[in-house]
Amino acid sequence: HITGGGFQENIPRVLPDGCGAEVTLDSWPVPPLFQLIRSVSGLPADELHRTLNMGIGMIVIAAAEDAASIAEGMRTPSWMIGRIVADAECGVALV
Repeated sequence: HITGGGFQENIPRVLPDGCGAEVTLDSWPVPPLFQLIRSVSGLPADELHRTLNMGIGMIVIAAAEDAASIAEGMRTPSWMIGRIVADAECGVALV
């Protein structure tokens, strides 16, 4: 569950030491409400993703080979939005 603090603060909580994550920002369709907020707020993209998650409410971290079967079992639309990387300095990079 992605709450306040967004991707950068929540994803690292579930990763083992030495791992980080890359989140690809254009990998999911941003819902119209968040598009509106982006256009009228003037906030930078990193702040919008940190505070609003731009429509992402939950992240499942799984082996890449399991992603398709997990997505098939979801009752709501889902997207592969990033990857886990072996890099102790990475944290969460928004790419």
